[in-house]
Amino acid sequence: MIKDLLGHRGAAYEAPENTLAGFAYAWSIGVRSFELDVRLSADRQLIVLHDESLQRTAGVARKVGELTAAQLAELNATALFPGWHEKAIIPTLEAVLETYAQRAQSWEIEIKTAPPENLEILCPQLAEQIQHFGIAGRVVVTSFDRHALEIMRRIAPDLRRGYISHYDRLEHLEAALSLGCYRAGIPLHYSDKATVQAAHAAGLNVAGWQGDSLQMLETLLDWDVDTITSNRPSLALDFLHKRGIF
Repeated sequence: MIKDLLGHRGAAYEAPENTLAGFAYAWSIGVRSFELDVRLSADRQLIVLHDESLQRTAGVARKVGELTAAQLAELNATALFPGWHEKAIIPTLEAVLETYAQRAQSWEIEIKTAPPENLEILCPQLAEQIQHFGIAGRVVVTSFDRHALEIMRRIAPDLRRGYISHYDRLEHLEAALSLGCYRAGIPLHYSDKATVQAAHAAGLNVAGWQGDSLQMLETLLDWDVDTITSNRPSLALDFLHKRGIF
């Protein structure tokens, strides 16, 4: 049974992703659980951004690690939404949590793949902010990067972790278990219902991604995932409401 809906990067297909404006939009349409991504800025602050490059979302041919948090905040990340009505600021994780930490139902914070030396800086900061804002019981720290999850297990073993992968081979499920994960992030386009069933049988919570169309949502519902991640949360919320799930 679906227990939660995560707005992917806020509402990535409906508003500027991973921005304060995007999270505000997601909240306004009823999203109460957020998925977001974190990377390091040049001054070693946690920045909410999916890509290593700023080109796709902000139209700037620079990498996030080349700019400070203050410089990043000056950019306008509306490249995918040129008619957006306000500036879309690339925020620090702290700025997002200051606004939504106590209001949001749950969080999925994804650590993007990075060099090991960067992860050794990023992970302790992330654990510290999770504790500072009191969301430890409502967050799952996820990553495609196994080393990031190993660091999180070492420095903050009580925080729930999730391994994201294609889950098209048994080794991905085995990796999630060997990393002591709580959640398996299983994609609709690469995996199948049998893998979800195997994950559940192994005691894992399953987040299915992405639920971006009625057909995709129907499939994830049939798979009996625990959480749906959606780039189109307005569609997903309406779908779930009509079925009496939320």
